[in-house]
Amino acid sequence: MASLDHALWPLKTEVLGEKKEKPATDALPATYHYYEATGRRAIGNPAEDIPAFLRRELSVGDLADMMQHFWFAGAKRPAMPLHYHVGLGREITVTDRMDLHLLWDNQGKLFIKPVPRFLLDPNFCSGNLQCPDASACHRHPADTCRGTPRRVALGFLYTYACLVSSESDFYVANEKRLFPCKEDDKPLEWADWKILARELLQLYEREPDVVHPRFLRAELRLSRINTIHRLTSLPLFNPYLRGRHNYGSLFRDNLAWMAAATVFVALVLTAMQVGLATERLQGNAAFQQASYGFIIFAIVGPLCVFGLVVLGALFHLVKDLPSLLRRQRGGTAPDRTI
Repeated sequence: MASLDHALWPLKTEVLGEKKEKPATDALPATYHYYEATGRRAIGNPAEDIPAFLRRELSVGDLADMMQHFWFAGAKRPAMPLHYHVGLGREITVTDRMDLHLLWDNQGKLFIKPVPRFLLDPNFCSGNLQCPDASACHRHPADTCRGTPRRVALGFLYTYACLVSSESDFYVANEKRLFPCKEDDKPLEWADWKILARELLQLYEREPDVVHPRFLRAELRLSRINTIHRLTSLPLFNPYLRGRHNYGSLFRDNLAWMAAATVFVALVLTAMQVGLATERLQGNAAFQQASYGFIIFAIVGPLCVFGLVVLGALFHLVKDLPSLLRRQRGGTAPDRTI
């Protein structure tokens, strides 16, 4: 079978009934949020600079620098269907950030990005997600090459071919408004989606390289992504997505597990005290040494852990202080963890 041209948009199925005479900008959102070079959050008009919008919209963010460590956050497998996640009791949480798509947390949330209208428009994608001149990609890759956004888009759509594989999944997706409406404001039809999903699956089977490697490991555990980000990025110990937005919840969540650990330590100390009261263990040097070491750990350990929690709170306070001061002066401040 002939190899695909990776510079072209390979999908041809039309599922929304878009009129070809309509301008391409009609498929774009009203506005979009992005971060400037200075780190300040801004709002832009996607119609003013479509390539810049697509580079930001179809970006996996800091996940691109962590992909070699993804083995720690999730298995290499296709996304599980939506009905499976619902059966596990996970709450489908809508997010417009591509880098949060298919991340799940310990509270049962599964972040899913809805399908943008422009990605289901073959005419728009053919005009904006394929390279008009392959040689130009080598001369000015940052300005003209659309290879990475195209691979992210195809990988993203491939995850939907896995998520929505049956009519049950399709109804869940429509309930959560994960698909855009058709031209006449009617919902996307199952028969149309089935054709596009099969086309996506056949495309991946023919040419797996057209899919961005981020999506080869579909669901990723957010807590482990946070751990990877803390250990591999600067500043250290900064989570990928902050789950707490006030210091009260920070202390409350950490004190909860510290209290559970204290109960366990108390049980072990009680058992050791009973053991030392028996004649057999009173003269056992190894048990005496172990008891001594564990007693030191029981005294020093909680103090060290509580000190780390306090240092973590101080770290976030110092990091957020410039933002708080700018807000006090009436400016806007970035918060990349929200």
